[in-house]
Amino acid sequence: MFDGLPTMAIIFYNGNSDWNPVKMIEDGYPEYYHGRTLPFNCAFVNMAEIPDSDCLACEDVATGMGIVAMKYAFDKEKLLDVLPKFAKSLSKMAPEEVSCLLEKINVYLYEYIGKDIFKELDMAFVSIGQKYGFESAGDYFRKQIADARAEAEEERQRAELDRREMAKGLRDDGVSMEIIVRRTGYTAEQIASF
Repeated sequence: MFDGLPTMAIIFYNGNSDWNPVKMIEDGYPEYYHGRTLPFNCAFVNMAEIPDSDCLACEDVATGMGIVAMKYAFDKEKLLDVLPKFAKSLSKMAPEEVSCLLEKINVYLYEYIGKDIFKELDMAFVSIGQKYGFESAGDYFRKQIADARAEAEEERQRAELDRREMAKGLRDDGVSMEIIVRRTGYTAEQIASF
């Protein structure tokens, strides 16, 4: 059917609109050519069509969680509803696999899912260090990430307080509102409320 090395492209789609590029291409071709319009085989997978129950029942927990994360990338509430349901499955995984998966969640989804959901997933997993009473490399790494996040949040709050104090000081010194807005990024209403 194809010259050269057989190729199969799989398109995973997780957008909000009803979109299927393979169907769009085939719509302009006679029925005979459907499936042959590209110089390779192509399959289209709309993540929205994968049932949550299939993701939760997936033997590869990381794959199931990954599909859910992609499926609900634009629906935070639904993601926060489904993701904790994987906690029970984590206890069936090998400790090093769970540790790796939690690190990926921590790196890629932490700001999106928040500390409560992450804590719930983390509580379902006991690291090797926690099990045997020592701090493992994974425990140390997670602590470093948590400490760095806490430090970054404190720094952000300090910077915000400094910016607010600067705006208030400029306002009290009689600097024009236009200049204060331009320098601080606050709105005139925010500056007036300080």
